[in-house]
Amino acid sequence: MANDEQRRIWNEVNAPRFFAIREALERSLAPYGEAAIDALAPVPGDSALDVGCGFGSTTRELARRIGSSGRVLGIDLSEPFIAAARSEAPSNVRYLCADAQTHTFDASFDLCFSRFGVMFFEDPAAAFANLRRALRPGGRFAVVAWASPEQNAWVEVPLRVLRAHLPTPPAAALAGPGPFSLADPVAFERLLAEAGFAQSRVQVLDLPYFAGATVQEAARLLLQLGPAAAVLREAGDEGKRLQPAVAADLCDALAPWSGPRGVELPAAALLATAGRPDPTVSAGGRRGSASGHTST
Repeated sequence: MANDEQRRIWNEVNAPRFFAIREALERSLAPYGEAAIDALAPVPGDSALDVGCGFGSTTRELARRIGSSGRVLGIDLSEPFIAAARSEAPSNVRYLCADAQTHTFDASFDLCFSRFGVMFFEDPAAAFANLRRALRPGGRFAVVAWASPEQNAWVEVPLRVLRAHLPTPPAAALAGPGPFSLADPVAFERLLAEAGFAQSRVQVLDLPYFAGATVQEAARLLLQLGPAAAVLREAGDEGKRLQPAVAADLCDALAPWSGPRGVELPAAALLATAGRPDPTVSAGGRRGSASGHTST
């Protein structure tokens, strides 16, 4: 079964951690999701697919924008996330615990969206081709994925602090499923084009990463996320023993970014937009006969 390891990670490892930091994490990630939703420009009555929907906050925002006449499907590998999302679902939203890489969708969508949910595919080429098929001809696609670790202080600052306490932690993986697997904008754009999308474009989205109201709050969050959290987990008992000292040093390291609005760190994501080609639209922009057959 595809993505077996990611299924294990998001159900057994990440779900308990993310429930513990849900409110802080949602606050940090919200601006990136809003930028992708804005790029989609939803209108009342649209149908939308939210890939890697997590707790469903982005699914609910899509539902709000398309109104009661539209519909939204949120899909995620994590059963605990889906259960939480279903408990808060409005009437025009449904959720599916499944793998978006391989699932055969029973309806087509006007919009395909994801906030940091598309970087974990075992086979990205197959996954993006499947998402393109899930769109109706002329449908629109907008997702955000992280840019490189070097462009994200929420990754680099905790790792720099950890290097003073532990053997050199491994570099953040750029290959294979993981938060930075789509960090190369040129390769990402090419991947979308090869998956059959039209007018694929990937641009850098520079938005500050809000880590917390205080350096203490920010340090607690950042040591539970991404490569830093993985390093501490892999260090086992030594990681647990060192965590208070690491947290104290991280507070000092974060001080330069603490201001009246809290701790805001330099960060960058990639906003990818594209569409599914519509074969009934000619080069001049005119739609063909309504009786024409549209292939998938």
